Amino acid sequence: MVRIYSGDLFLAGRAFRGAVAGAIAEGHDVRRLGEGADAGAIRDALSQGGLFGPSTVAVDLDEAFLGGGAAATAPRNAAIDVLATAAPGASLIVLDSAATPARQKRYRGFGELEHLPTPRYGQLLRWVQAEARDQGLETSGDVAGTLVDLFGEDLAAIASEMTKLRALGTRLDPERVRAIANRPASRSAFDLVDAIVAGDAGSALRVARGLLDAGEAPVRVMAALGWQLDLIAGCVALEEAGGLGVDGTAKALKSSPYPTRKALAVAARLDERALRALVATFVAADERMKGGGDPAWHLEACVLSLANALGRAPVSAGRGA
Repeated sequence: MVRIYSGDLFLAGRAFRGAVAGAIAEGHDVRRLGEGADAGAIRDALSQGGLFGPSTVAVDLDEAFLGGGAAATAPRNAAIDVLATAAPGASLIVLDSAATPARQKRYRGFGELEHLPTPRYGQLLRWVQAEARDQGLETSGDVAGTLVDLFGEDLAAIASEMTKLRALGTRLDPERVRAIANRPASRSAFDLVDAIVAGDAGSALRVARGLLDAGEAPVRVMAALGWQLDLIAGCVALEEAGGLGVDGTAKALKSSPYPTRKALAVAARLDERALRALVATFVAADERMKGGGDPAWHLEACVLSLANALGRAPVSAGRGA
């Protein structure tokens, strides 16, 4: 049987390694080909039988043609030509995470292709929930959404964090996960926005200084704040047009449900005029930070300016009010 895995680098790679481990557990003599493998090496491996029983050839095309590019096209195609000649009864496992639709079609012609694309939007949240169940995590609250907020579409980082959390052996909630993950810029960016939108300059300044005291670089805090403002701006625009709900908005803005839900809550408190004031103040501060001077001072000045501006001006009472 020929099994090929493609799609997301983490998911396809994990499935490939799992298939190899399964073959070893079944007593197969597994010959793994990776870096430096070419058509000739694959042909030789396929022509050899197992010394002490059944054999399996595992070919990692990702490793064999690391970096890809035009130079890799011809030798990779030659390697696939050899794979396609494997005897019907051969046991062959292949990893080609970046397989194009054309290569996927060819693989389906001589083997069983499992294509595992990167889950996005609602699918990403469901993948994290399933992963948490598979790892036996005991959770309460939106732990899956919290992990997506912290790590985005980095599936390897999410899975690794879950392994760390499982080792703690405690019931997890969002706050516990955020504290353990220790990603302060991501964790507190919305706290910063909430304080700014509320016009609470004191709280906003405390959050900003807390991030700096935790070791976050001012430019990273500004980047996190800018990302949140960009997401909020998109939410304001979509809400003005009638709204798409959390999942629809997340898909339209290429975000994930957890931060989108929070951004929508902030967007509901802003009208276009207030949003424009926020963005203009942020852009001016960002330009000053990149122009030189003390970046921490520029960050604090930006936070105070934003909060004071909104503290003086009434924020929208909500759409439809």
